[in-house]
Amino acid sequence: MPDFLQQKTHFDYHSLNAEECLNMLSEDEIATLINHKTDIEFKAGETIIKRGVLVSNILYVNEGLVKLEFVNDNKWSTLTMVHPHSFIGLICCFAYKNFDFTATALEKTKVSFIDKDVFELFIKNNGAFSLALIKHMSSVANNLFHRITRLSQKNIEGALSILLLEFSIIYNSTIFTIPAGRKELAEMLGYSKESVINTLSKFNKEGILNVNDRKIEILDIKKLKQISVLG
Repeated sequence: MPDFLQQKTHFDYHSLNAEECLNMLSEDEIATLINHKTDIEFKAGETIIKRGVLVSNILYVNEGLVKLEFVNDNKWSTLTMVHPHSFIGLICCFAYKNFDFTATALEKTKVSFIDKDVFELFIKNNGAFSLALIKHMSSVANNLFHRITRLSQKNIEGALSILLLEFSIIYNSTIFTIPAGRKELAEMLGYSKESVINTLSKFNKEGILNVNDRKIEILDIKKLKQISVLG
């Protein structure tokens, strides 16, 4: 076997986020963007994007948390959660004339609606911005592929552990309030509501979590990470 096939591959997982992409715009372009964007605030549960609506804006999350859903064979599935300083479904926005997903605010969320024509003008005229955007979209797609395939291989304990660890990263704390009920958590994972309730109860009894309605405290993050890998 050739030597290079025997070597361990090292992956550099650092990727450009949406804010870093926008920082590649010139001062004049930033001024143009500000003049061609609208900031809208959404309450928890409000629809930000409805599937089928014409794509006339690129959406950027300033504050809050957004759930992204797709439909296949008349069944809705949660693809991912979009946190602050991220675009909403950017990798899909140039595929069709209409949005092929639905975006819903999981908590109070502030979104900037940027005129798509202006955004495309930046792509055409600013090479550095375009390259940064390609890198960003590639990393987003890569992360989604890994998340989807990882979740598909997990039982309910492993899948729920992954989701709880994601919330911990999003809120930068081991103590947080889940912005969703048990039914919505189940829909995010593709399991039954009863499975989510029973698993949370089990984690609580085993001292992995302290569960108080939607408030979660991770007591044993090492164990939770272990379950996310082996579950």
